[in-house]
Amino acid sequence: MERFCNVSELPRGVWVAIAIKVATTSIEDLCKFRMTCCVARDVGDDDNVLRMVAIPPPHQLNWVWIRDPIGRRFFERCIEIGHPELLFREALRELYIRRNHAVGWQMMQNAARNGLDAAKYALSMELLLRRDDRDAKKEGLELFRALEAGNLLPACYSSCFAVLTISWPDEVQMPDKGEEHTICDSTRCMTRGHMGLLYDYRRRAAERGSIHRVGGANHIRCIRCRADYEVERRSVQGEEMYRPTGTANLPHDVWTLIAGRTAAQSVRDLCSLRMSCTAARNAGDEDFVYRCANIPIWDQRWWSVSPMHHPGRNFLARCRQRGHVEVMFRYAVSDLFLGGCRFAGMETMHVVAAQGHSAAQYIVAMMLMLRDDAESKNKGLQTFRWLEAAGALTNCKLVFRGVVQGTWRHLRRVPRLNEENQVCSSHACPSRGNMGAIYRHQRYGRGWDVNDGDGGAGHISCVHCRADYELILFVHLFD
Repeated sequence: MERFCNVSELPRGVWVAIAIKVATTSIEDLCKFRMTCCVARDVGDDDNVLRMVAIPPPHQLNWVWIRDPIGRRFFERCIEIGHPELLFREALRELYIRRNHAVGWQMMQNAARNGLDAAKYALSMELLLRRDDRDAKKEGLELFRALEAGNLLPACYSSCFAVLTISWPDEVQMPDKGEEHTICDSTRCMTRGHMGLLYDYRRRAAERGSIHRVGGANHIRCIRCRADYEVERRSVQGEEMYRPTGTANLPHDVWTLIAGRTAAQSVRDLCSLRMSCTAARNAGDEDFVYRCANIPIWDQRWWSVSPMHHPGRNFLARCRQRGHVEVMFRYAVSDLFLGGCRFAGMETMHVVAAQGHSAAQYIVAMMLMLRDDAESKNKGLQTFRWLEAAGALTNCKLVFRGVVQGTWRHLRRVPRLNEENQVCSSHACPSRGNMGAIYRHQRYGRGWDVNDGDGGAGHISCVHCRADYELILFVHLFD
């Protein structure tokens, strides 16, 4: 049989590197990759690949995978080869749910050695709770110092309790701290033994909604007292998991993750969640939740909300203030082309493009290439060349056309294309100045075709001329 591709002849090291890149994206992508060919299937079972698989957070993990025999074998294999995240989650269950301390301790040490910060946090808390072992306390304090220096304590704390609360919260048994146990043993320390009172003060301030709820023990100079505060917070949170008060006692970070996941599915579900309890309502006001809201940019019902409908307008305004990329993109398009402030629209479009929004990068490139100065044209050409290499031009035009086509035509401010001010300025280029004729010949009578590879300027070798042709397509998107 004739071979059309020699990709299977690549060295195994290259295949492993490709598989690792795919595995760090998602489990679904790894499964699709393994189904492409025999080499990909064999490489997908490599230990180095399975050790790098991206495991979703506990609240996003599909429970069907765990109940399915194939999925269960996959996770068991990952644990056997030492996947850090799965080792950490299983170690928490062994330590605090199944009460198998020896196995859980060994698994937690392996996860910490593999560089997982959450495992180092759990390990440091366990070591700091040992009363008579000075070496263990010293080791735990060093781990705590490193995590605190990297500002990793809040994320590690949330990771630990996200795993425990999503599993079987009623079965969790955290180690007892002891009333008189303190890590700080200095008789000259002015804050020694007061961390319990400080934590109670912070917690009551949080219940009242006071500004004094934030800060923790950051103002305390003694590192040992700050470690005492963290141990106190972890112990109290573990005790509250026993209280039969439902989900209201979940940490605020866990509530924020739940609200963000709900908002990513449906705004209607988010509104229902916020009405369930006070904790859900407070978590629903976080910036992270507003940035995760699922607002389809092509659904014109979202953007045709009556001015008298204040809740809908307020929600979109808050999404814009909190940095929702799609909402900011929509408002930027409105300011640029639909009667708003062009300067503010271009500034917002630059902000959205800086966050990796391909359609915003496309519009910025087009607007820069429409200018007269050479510096702006060069910047726009660089962005255009990157989007062309990534094959994102078609999708960018689809997104932009979906925004513009639902507006009144008489309100559109169509950018003007000056035939004399072209991107290609080389007099030696044989295709310079012919892009308009090519467009009229290939597109006349049927408008812009979704498939850019069907004709167009793909056969033109000059990238400046291809940019001129793309500018013509961009202007005709307003038709």
